[in-house]
Amino acid sequence: MGSGKSTCGQLLAKRLGWDFLDLDQEIEKTAGMSVSDIFGNLGEPEFRIFESQSLSETSQQTHTVIACGGGVVTRPENIEYLKKELTVWLDISPEAAAKRLEYADDRPLLTECKDTLLQLGKILNQRRDAYEKSARIRINADQELAEKVVEDIVKALKDIDA
Repeated sequence: MGSGKSTCGQLLAKRLGWDFLDLDQEIEKTAGMSVSDIFGNLGEPEFRIFESQSLSETSQQTHTVIACGGGVVTRPENIEYLKKELTVWLDISPEAAAKRLEYADDRPLLTECKDTLLQLGKILNQRRDAYEKSARIRINADQELAEKVVEDIVKALKDIDA
C-alpha cells in the first residue's frame, strides 16, 4: 500500500510499449462498486474472492503490466499464479508508505486505524514472506520519484534477460 504500483505500472507499460491493467479497477468493473464499498458492504473476504477471479482472468494477457493490490498475496492460489509470472515487488518501508498515505481516505485497511505507521508495519510483516515467494524482482520503492523506480525495474528486467 502506497508503494506506487499503479503509477509505476502505468509508466513502465508506457516505457515498454505494453498495455496497462489495474487489478483494482477490474474488480470495480466486475463488482459494480468501488474497492472501498466492497470492503464496507461485503467485507475483505468477498473482496479477496473478486481479486482472485480478476487475477485469474488476466492469465491470457501478454505484453501487459498488471498492477495488483498489495493484499493479492493473502491467498495461496494467487501466490502460485504470481510465481509463474514475472512479478515485481515494490518494497516500501512502513515509514515511506505512511508519509505517502497520510491524507489518503480511500484505503479500507487504514480506515479505522489510529496509528497508520503501526498498521502498515503489521501488514508488511504479515505479507513479507508471501511477497518474497511471489516476486522474481524486488525494487526499493522508498524513493520519491516513480521514474527512478521504473528505471530500476527496467534495469532488473535487462539483468534477467542477460
